[in-house]
Amino acid sequence: MYLKFLLITFIVHSSCLNLLDICQSGIRDDGINYVHCARKSLTEIPHFSSNRLFNLAFDELILSDNLITHIHANVFNGLRIKRLIMSGNHIKSIDENAFRELENYLEELILEFDSTIVDRIPQAIQTNLINIKSLTLIGLNLRTLSSNIFNQMKKLESLTLKSCNIQFIEINAFNTIDKHLRYLYLDYNKLNEKIFIEINRLILLEKLSLSHNYIQEFDIKLLNFNLQYLDLSYNYLKKLILINMNNLQILNLQNNLLTSENIYGSIPKQLKELILDFNSINIINKNFITENNSLEFLSVQSNEFLLTNSNIFQHLNKLKKLNLARNNIQIIPKGLFNFTPSLEDLNMDRNPLLSLSIDTFSGIEYSLHNISCQSCSLTSESLIAFSCLKNLQRLKLQSNLLTNIYPENLFSSMLKLHVIDLQRNQLIQISSEFPSSLRELVLSNNRLTILPFNNQTFQQLSQLITLDLSSNPLQCDCHIKPLYYWLLKHFQSELVPYVQWICSKPEYLVGKKLGSLTEHQLICQEKEISSFSVWLKDSETIIIEWSLTSLSLPLKLIVMENNNLLPIINLNKTQNYYVLENLKSSTNYSLCLQTNEQYLCRNITTNNQQYISLSSSSSSSSSSAIIDIEYLIIGITIGIIIILLILFILILFLIKQRKQYPHSLKSTTIDSYYQTTGSDTTQIATCNNSIEEHSIKSLKHHQSTPIFCYCQLPSNYCQDQPSYHIYHEIPLYNKPPVII
Repeated sequence: MYLKFLLITFIVHSSCLNLLDICQSGIRDDGINYVHCARKSLTEIPHFSSNRLFNLAFDELILSDNLITHIHANVFNGLRIKRLIMSGNHIKSIDENAFRELENYLEELILEFDSTIVDRIPQAIQTNLINIKSLTLIGLNLRTLSSNIFNQMKKLESLTLKSCNIQFIEINAFNTIDKHLRYLYLDYNKLNEKIFIEINRLILLEKLSLSHNYIQEFDIKLLNFNLQYLDLSYNYLKKLILINMNNLQILNLQNNLLTSENIYGSIPKQLKELILDFNSINIINKNFITENNSLEFLSVQSNEFLLTNSNIFQHLNKLKKLNLARNNIQIIPKGLFNFTPSLEDLNMDRNPLLSLSIDTFSGIEYSLHNISCQSCSLTSESLIAFSCLKNLQRLKLQSNLLTNIYPENLFSSMLKLHVIDLQRNQLIQISSEFPSSLRELVLSNNRLTILPFNNQTFQQLSQLITLDLSSNPLQCDCHIKPLYYWLLKHFQSELVPYVQWICSKPEYLVGKKLGSLTEHQLICQEKEISSFSVWLKDSETIIIEWSLTSLSLPLKLIVMENNNLLPIINLNKTQNYYVLENLKSSTNYSLCLQTNEQYLCRNITTNNQQYISLSSSSSSSSSSAIIDIEYLIIGITIGIIIILLILFILILFLIKQRKQYPHSLKSTTIDSYYQTTGSDTTQIATCNNSIEEHSIKSLKHHQSTPIFCYCQLPSNYCQDQPSYHIYHEIPLYNKPPVII
């Protein structure tokens, strides 16, 4: 007997522990006590009354997403719950007295059925829920919503019949609830426009959702004046009439067949939200949006919507959110946003030929908080359009053609910026200037190798929580250490080795995750490109010069023309220069030298004839030194050329003089003094005759040897001094003059 008692006690105690392990209880912020048993693979509803450890005075029981197919009688015995949630269970049957214990307590019920089994609303729901206020039934196969079903539900305010295959609503189906039903959701059925006759009887109805039905035409005047929310999305609407709906605040018409020509009337004055996505509305009719409207949110996504002129939004001075995505918009008319001074959120996604200028967003410089231009084929030159947005908080430019950030201080001028999303671009450079307010920076799927993040950068970005650099070819050397330290600090230690920041350089770290490395592996090697400079020869020619530390390196030249990639050039490693010819004038070029371990870039514009001051991803000090040396070489070369030119002119002048006066040049007297020690063998004439006479005589006798005149010195000449002979050469005229 004693053993039997112990066995029973053990079984009861084990069941209590198992129930506590399965379900959790607690108190929400709004003070509601709950028991949570969702997603536990339960096949039946637990008997809470048999578990003394459970407090039965709870308000909400959550049994969603289990395997419960039957609700038996007395299963809720002892419970006083107000809310029962059993969605995702595919119930096949409910006992007639299943909710008898909850009759006076249950206010909200959510059930999901097996549509292949249950084709009517169970009797337990029709009779045992007299205190119910909100009823949601999902997955019934009703076909027809019969009358008198809701006769016992005197307090019903919200009714949802979702995916119940309803095709027809009988007359007086809402007869007993027409004066207190406020919310009606009939989504995912097969209803048409005939249902509005019965719905119009619900005089207090505020919210009506009829999405995913077969409605083709709608006349809003058929509904009562108290309606505030109307959802007709995902139907087959071809015609819409908007008349006398002064209280309507939200109208959802997305995914229909509407055109501009088949919309009649004007939006209600109290309408705040209008959704027209995925229709065929290309313009807004002149009287569709009138003055003194209250519209705050307008969405015309995917309509081939045309921005025909700058006055199209002239009455939307209260508009806060505008969605113009997927419309193939190419040009935004100047002054378009001057009529929307309250605009805070702008979506221009997937307009693949969008063109932006510096004054595109004129009128919303200080009001705009969020902007998204995803997949718009924007280039770096387009970024100047965003520089005027001083109060921007979120900037999303993913999936564009950005290669760098221009101007470099674009982000730092936005002092309230929280989120920057630049993923899926072609960025090879990124600015190091960010506002201190930044919390999220997404740079994944780009071509970033070297990042300008240092310790000072991360000290300034003290609020940065999310940094995504996945799918970038990172260079993991000593310069990446600040980023490495940030990674260790802001990620959980067990997750750091798995963060997808992949190294592509140096070679021995290719494919490694940055978080899996140690600090000692992040070292810098000698630079392969020791110098790199660019000359602008003329408006169509650029000269590139460089020097390498090793000639065994493969060297490539990457040229970007206005951010468009040109064919890659494999350079001759034995040379140290390359000439780019036939370039476009007044064009921006980005020239990058690439080796296995290094990637250096220079930017230059062909409309400047002088040597350009270049922006570089490497240190600017070496570039300036190279420029000074090159200027010195140029000066020396020019000086040498000038000197050689002067000498050449002088030589030409002397030659010309010889041609004009050959006789005088040849007969120039040359006096020579020789100290004689012996006799001379030359012909000698006395000084009594003139030199000219001897010259003439020699000519007459055609003498070939030179004739010299010998003159004795005066008698008073000092005899102690050695004697000298004075000779004077007489030119011969029988031979032609020789030009030297």
